Amino acid sequence: MTEARPGETTQDLLRELRETIARQERELRLHQSELEQTNAGLLALHAEVELQRQRSAFLDEVSRSVSASLRGREVVDALVALIEREHVADSAAVWLVTTEPRALKRLPGPDDAPDSEVMRVIAKHQPHVEPKRLLLPLTVGPHLLGVLELHRDTEFTGEDVTFLTAVAARSAVGLRNASEYERERELAERLQHAMLPTLSTPDDLELCARYRPAATGVNIGGDWFDAFTRADGTIVLTVGDVTGHGLDAAVVMGKLQNALRAYTAEGHRPAEALRLAHHLLRGLDSTLFATAVVADLELSTGRMRWASAGHLPMLICADDGIRYLERPNAPMLGVPFAFDISEYEETITPGSDLLLYTDGLVERRNEVLDDGLARLTGAVGGIAGLPTDEAGDAILSEMLGRNEHDDDVCLLLCRWSARPGRPARHRARHVTVPR
Repeated sequence: MTEARPGETTQDLLRELRETIARQERELRLHQSELEQTNAGLLALHAEVELQRQRSAFLDEVSRSVSASLRGREVVDALVALIEREHVADSAAVWLVTTEPRALKRLPGPDDAPDSEVMRVIAKHQPHVEPKRLLLPLTVGPHLLGVLELHRDTEFTGEDVTFLTAVAARSAVGLRNASEYERERELAERLQHAMLPTLSTPDDLELCARYRPAATGVNIGGDWFDAFTRADGTIVLTVGDVTGHGLDAAVVMGKLQNALRAYTAEGHRPAEALRLAHHLLRGLDSTLFATAVVADLELSTGRMRWASAGHLPMLICADDGIRYLERPNAPMLGVPFAFDISEYEETITPGSDLLLYTDGLVERRNEVLDDGLARLTGAVGGIAGLPTDEAGDAILSEMLGRNEHDDDVCLLLCRWSARPGRPARHRARHVTVPR
């Protein structure tokens, strides 16, 4: 307690005490105000940091979403779903530039002609901002891929435009990757189909050939089929598979396919044709190998001769049931050594189905090969009575379903129409062609 000084009364002491208390209260209020302002600033800073964190996380999620697929429609669907799910906008759409000059396609939604504002953004590569509508160009460098259209009930601020411009930039990268992939895939598919032959055989021999590229990767590989009638009337059937994918595999495939046709057209038997193809492949500047099966069929007698180099067995469906023509196999074509190739002979009956195929039809990563071969037997057992083309499609549908396959698939279904006076039973023998 403050002690009284000489000449100072109790009233003076009380007054001084009240002034001290008042001064301390003012200082306390000042400190409280400063603290509140500091807290408000910290909260605002925390909110800004959290907003930036959320936006950074959203941008990362955009990058992951648009990179998860290499199909343009799937990229757009993923982007629109992400924007609407995270309430970045109430609705979103993407206008994609098509192959026609200045033509656009809206996804998702009706494919109506774009309005003038979309065309203005397209022409200037600049954002178009309305209070509740935002149009952002999707560009990668100088290339314009489309426009991102956003709508919401609240107005877009300047900060929103800056952030959503970054969203559009990341989205454009994913769309560019998908566009380039789809263009390469389309070109590769056209090349692949251009290299596959047109089938021509007698009327009483029906053929169905199907080729399905791998669902992932560039749409070009080393699977092939061929069927033609030799000058002496013999039907020649071949199916093969070059290891690997891409342009190198397609080039080797084209050379082997043409070589085997030339060898067999000259009259070489299946084993000899494969031996020549093996030495051809060894002489190429390539590290690739190949499997192949070659068969020739005389319709006048029903005699079929065939040989196989590392390939899966042909399957035959006849009056006596469904079975694989399993015989000892030669090694793959192109391996760095010579080898003997066995050739087999069998007589088949009219009304029989013969199926040649590549491993993509039956091999799966999550099952053993025998399971795939058993499934193929069941699929072939279900095509009785179907026209040949429908039978081939039914086999593919049963074996592949709707799942994406990571390998090329090729099949050649040969159906010998039933005619009277043809051979009635199977008999088999084999010879060996030396190296």
